[in-house]
Amino acid sequence: MSSLLPYLINGISLGLSISLVALALALIWRTVGMIDFGLGAVYLLAAYAALMAKTWFGLPYVAFMAIGLVAGPIAAVAIYGGVYRTFIRRDAALFVLVLVSLCVHIATQHGLAALLSAQKFYLLDDIIPGWEIGGTRLNAVQVAKMFLSLAILAGLSLFFLKTSTGQAIMAVADNKRLAQCMGIDVNRCYRIIYAIAGFIVAVAALPEVTESGVDPYVATTPLFLGLAAIIVGGLSAFQYPVLGAVLLGLCFHLAVWAFSSQWQDIVAYTFVILVLLARPQGLFGGMRLVRERP
Repeated sequence: MSSLLPYLINGISLGLSISLVALALALIWRTVGMIDFGLGAVYLLAAYAALMAKTWFGLPYVAFMAIGLVAGPIAAVAIYGGVYRTFIRRDAALFVLVLVSLCVHIATQHGLAALLSAQKFYLLDDIIPGWEIGGTRLNAVQVAKMFLSLAILAGLSLFFLKTSTGQAIMAVADNKRLAQCMGIDVNRCYRIIYAIAGFIVAVAALPEVTESGVDPYVATTPLFLGLAAIIVGGLSAFQYPVLGAVLLGLCFHLAVWAFSSQWQDIVAYTFVILVLLARPQGLFGGMRLVRERP
């Protein structure tokens, strides 16, 4: 049996990549009280904005990546203001919000396929440089995803702990009605959290599509893996979905080490089911299957 170290390194790399989408989902789940599959649409719009900036205007890599990063929060806030806000103001049931967000994702997915074709496009024509680390090769994109995941987690921690806006958002997440009584503008907090989540999703999407290419279905797997990471880690603190994502990434690669690549999905999703059976609140607690939105 081959050395375990390369599989651990690749598992952590995959987990930190998953953690960005998990973190964005967790922010909205805790603050707004909905499971937002519409972040898949944000993922796609950020990726396609970068692609169009490259193909239509011939911009260099840094420039079209910057456009993708701007497109993410704009798309997320637009979806909130144009679609979700009406349902939230009417106190729509959780399953209605989930269905609406899923419709947003599917409509965007198939709309892009109809308008731009389902063909895969690539943002880079050159081979991505990489390095040999611990017996495995990590390319520049994988290293960037790991660094960005940790940097965003640290930045969010500082934002929520050190800024008045971050503390206001946490107050809304804990008790919306009490926050309103204290004079906090809940709608403004929601717009900010969607902008942050949209930016995080764009940061997750752009390195991923640099490595694997852009097509209308590229967001589905990260979206469901991010949700699985939340289920594993729990929601009592924002770092727990990140830990859940790392555990999930390790499951994927340890399955390859112990068995073969055909067992990756079986082992990983069996792990999710076992966690739900043993600890429905998530390994680190705070998971609520149906969250009240007071």
